[in-house]
Amino acid sequence: MNQTVKKMKNFTTFSILFLLFTSMSGNAGAQSDYRMQSVFLYNFTRLIAWPSDYQDGEFVVAVYGKSDMYNEVENMAKTKKAGNQNIVAKQFNSAGEISKCHIVYIPSSQSRNIDEVVSTLQSKGIKALVVTESRNATQDGSVINFTIVDNRQRFELSQENAKAMGLNPGNEIQRLAILAD
Repeated sequence: MNQTVKKMKNFTTFSILFLLFTSMSGNAGAQSDYRMQSVFLYNFTRLIAWPSDYQDGEFVVAVYGKSDMYNEVENMAKTKKAGNQNIVAKQFNSAGEISKCHIVYIPSSQSRNIDEVVSTLQSKGIKALVVTESRNATQDGSVINFTIVDNRQRFELSQENAKAMGLNPGNEIQRLAILAD
């Protein structure tokens, strides 16, 4: 399958999922929100251009702090792959525990730690997609921030923060996002 057809298929799949989930009410409850967000996380694995040294080995999706999102990421890791990489779920409970990962999800209960997590990632040279669910999180360094707009799950994207983390969001994700920059 040529690259153009493959990209169109990926974009179409993500678009359908995005439209399906944005049509759902934002009041469905925290567990279904995490389930929905985990589907977004999985699609982000394909829509971000990862640095070459992140394209082999395990694809690590980490959750910072205690959150039900960890269970959703574990479930995703059991059945999905990021390209040819096995997905592995990790949990970091402090900035000092942070190690190489591809995605770090920071739940709203840990929003006070966004700056510290971003600083730690940068000081360790870790090029991770920082995903949050807190108001104004892109101003604190988040690359993607889940938000509810008109009772629909959406996400903000900071291209500036992505660049600072050494990541390149593809055109498809940019078209679907609320651009925060």
